[in-house]
Amino acid sequence: MLPTKRTDALTPSSLSDYLTLAAREPVLPPSLGDFLALLANVKADPVPAVRALAAVIRHLQADPPEGPSIRLWLLVAYAPALQALAVRYRTPGATLDESASAAVWAFLETLQAMSVERLASPWLAREIERDTKDRLRVVVGARDYQQDARRAERPDEALMEDRVRDERTDAYQALEDLIQDMPVTEAERTLLSGLYVYGYTLREMADMAGEAYNTVQKRFYRLMRRLENSRRFR
Repeated sequence: MLPTKRTDALTPSSLSDYLTLAAREPVLPPSLGDFLALLANVKADPVPAVRALAAVIRHLQADPPEGPSIRLWLLVAYAPALQALAVRYRTPGATLDESASAAVWAFLETLQAMSVERLASPWLAREIERDTKDRLRVVVGARDYQQDARRAERPDEALMEDRVRDERTDAYQALEDLIQDMPVTEAERTLLSGLYVYGYTLREMADMAGEAYNTVQKRFYRLMRRLENSRRFR
């Protein structure tokens, strides 16, 4: 069953494992409660939250003794998102617990598959949710394969190719590609991606950059005018 309460993570062994890991990782808050609070408020303090999240995922991928505890912390942190996915992609005849188990599997597989480059992304927290959703859609689509003994079992990669394409995901990728090709600076590209691909607000982007909201707002408006003028005179 999906652990949904913060207290579910505060077991003696889990607390002990966190202190062991925090002693080796300076980016982690001093206590497990602080770590869970940081991830719960990633929008308010995104930079340290993403650094802490990336650190524990890197350790998890190395299969450490603290692995079960790390999985527990992250499941608790992402429980609201996983519950929402379980409800959204619940298939006819499946219980909510079965659907939640599928969401948990997709989530843990996503964590193991995160590359070094993606762990360094400022959008890590949202990318994990998006990748989990994609994997869960594969699991739901794979149900017929699993129940039909006449079909050979297919690897995950094959199922990914067979899935129905998610038009919103395709649109996000197309928009990201378009932004990458724009004649803008790297800082401006980050601003556009954060706003239009990952759904942050200008105020949230200002907080992430450690700048005043008015400064980022004016920069955004100047950028929009420049891009509009560039489009007119092509």
